[in-house]
Amino acid sequence: MITALSCKKENVVSGNLPASRQWILDSMQVYYYWNETLPKDPSENNSVTSFFKGLLNSADRFSYLDDPDEIKTEYSSFGYYGFDYALLTSATAPGTLTATVTLVVPGSAADKAGLKRGDFFNAVNDIVINNTTSSEVQHILKQGGNIKLQLARLNAGTFINTGTLTLSALYFTEQPVYLTKTFSSAGKKTGYVFYDAFNGVFDRNMLDSLQKLGSAGISNLIIDLRYNPGGDVSSAAKIAGVLTPTEASQTFVIYQANKNGGRSNRTFQQTMLENDYQPQLFSEIKSRRISPEKIIVLTTAATASSAELLINTLKPYASVIQIGQTTIGKDMASFAIADERKPALVNLVLHPLVFKLYDANGNGDYSSGLVPDYQVDEFSELPLKQFGDPADPLLNKALTLTGNLTTATVTKNKIALNATTNTTLTYHSALERAVHAAPVSVRHVKR
Repeated sequence: MITALSCKKENVVSGNLPASRQWILDSMQVYYYWNETLPKDPSENNSVTSFFKGLLNSADRFSYLDDPDEIKTEYSSFGYYGFDYALLTSATAPGTLTATVTLVVPGSAADKAGLKRGDFFNAVNDIVINNTTSSEVQHILKQGGNIKLQLARLNAGTFINTGTLTLSALYFTEQPVYLTKTFSSAGKKTGYVFYDAFNGVFDRNMLDSLQKLGSAGISNLIIDLRYNPGGDVSSAAKIAGVLTPTEASQTFVIYQANKNGGRSNRTFQQTMLENDYQPQLFSEIKSRRISPEKIIVLTTAATASSAELLINTLKPYASVIQIGQTTIGKDMASFAIADERKPALVNLVLHPLVFKLYDANGNGDYSSGLVPDYQVDEFSELPLKQFGDPADPLLNKALTLTGNLTTATVTKNKIALNATTNTTLTYHSALERAVHAAPVSVRHVKR
């Protein structure tokens, strides 16, 4: 997404750097949020990537550079096979790790092969997963080759091998609405939607899903964002417009740039127009409005970027309850910067953090993550429950709060994967996906 911020270059001093590095430095001096902390005499380093990283502020976890000349060979188990997984410690076998599947994308290779959320595997390509081999296993799952998973199940506190499952990489398109569901109790209805990415291509799918739940007469809404890495800010504005009693001209988000860019209040309508995805008119969004009494969001440490933006920007206009874990803390936006000279002299694309994000009341600064109102760990119950299952710890808490469950129905599983806590998480591919996903992307901000 992208174009340019209407700022003029100020105090850009040319040095004796090679052209590509000088272009990077000049661009960062204009647009970078922390431009006043850029090194005055940056080291040339061995590559443009290392040069770029050497410019970043210590608080910056997410700016990145695309270099077409750098060959990328690793992606993720999600990108190749369509599943995320977590590695857990085992109290009964010290040093041994067990993987549990946390998400399977409908239509992916993993889905077609029958893999499900909550499944366990303890070896990949005959390599048993333990503290020594975990890095090797993670590497294999990021390569996209044929893989063989050794599946297992829990039996009286012990993992028993149940067979193998072979997967090959398969192209798929993720439709981010996995599931919608309605829970009814004592005349009260609560809607549930699992939403895994803010992909503007599928805006109508999400809006249709919300409208369907509204037509079912729900009083409250649960949005499951537990592994959502973010995406299009315009999609977040559309969802917020459906869920709140707002108007097109009201502020959705505030962008705070450096002194070159200043501050910009963006309305719902302006934000929706930041992408070309349909619908783009607030009038259509308003016609779908459902305005639930409570909006409950389910989060984990893998909830990031536009998912966090949605949670924060809803708060001035609605009652929002967060359940789960503290989010990743991507409270900033970026846009892509490319060499627009004709012909271009530098074949690089920069994605520096440019804006801090605030809600309509000026509240933000959640770089340490959005802290839930109710702290709940989904790994407190194993095997993991399917999305939409009332026994899932996060959903169970939400339904208790809405009155759709009179008491919590989750009972503690006596299978301890750790001697002191039910589970110790050592790695989560969804968290890695969130870290490496792009920050909130802004196409154009006029000033």
